[in-house]
Amino acid sequence: MAKGFVKFVLSVALLAGAANAGDIIDRIVAVVNGHVILQSQWDESVAYEALLNQRPAGNFTVEQRKAALDRLIDQELIRQQSRPADFRVPTLADVEHRIRDIRKNYANISSEEAWQSLLARYGLKESDLRDKVAAEIDEMRAVDAHLRPGVQVDSRSVESYYRDKLLPELQARGAKQVALAEVTPEIREVLAQQKINDLLIAWLHTLRTSSTIKTPFTGSEGEAH
Repeated sequence: MAKGFVKFVLSVALLAGAANAGDIIDRIVAVVNGHVILQSQWDESVAYEALLNQRPAGNFTVEQRKAALDRLIDQELIRQQSRPADFRVPTLADVEHRIRDIRKNYANISSEEAWQSLLARYGLKESDLRDKVAAEIDEMRAVDAHLRPGVQVDSRSVESYYRDKLLPELQARGAKQVALAEVTPEIREVLAQQKINDLLIAWLHTLRTSSTIKTPFTGSEGEAH
């Protein structure tokens, strides 16, 4: 571990020692361009991702925990690059809609009591879930605001997707064929999202290589792999 990160952790330990007995001090697990990410945020993200992916509660591998921390770092890098206009506060309806989508993955959890019990097994409260969902929506909107203006989908690409991908899929499922004009908006959005995802990978790589990131995994300044 690099000296800089050791000094940083030691400074936190000194602060913890000076706290009153009984106070809970949240450990710092990463610093992104001077912004702190706390252990509690990391733990919450690990649990949230396990809930989304229907992984068993409390059974997280080192790789899964590291991946969750990497995504927290990416989220912070995006936040630092975004303009206030990129963050339209998610409405209650936005958050509730996303939570309903998550709950669909747990069809056997029908009652509110059972749902709250499930969240508790993951170490999450309803307020934690709402906060994570709101942050996820914020991130998606910020990425869209930054990258979508540079994305263009031409008619030839739409026609190619329709001919080479959509029609064969419909045929394989025995579904009724649809006209190109009916599905053009949907195809255009699928292709736009694919381009945005490709641009996002490149953007995050640029942000990481030009940022100061300290984590237990890198132990030093620079890109967190």
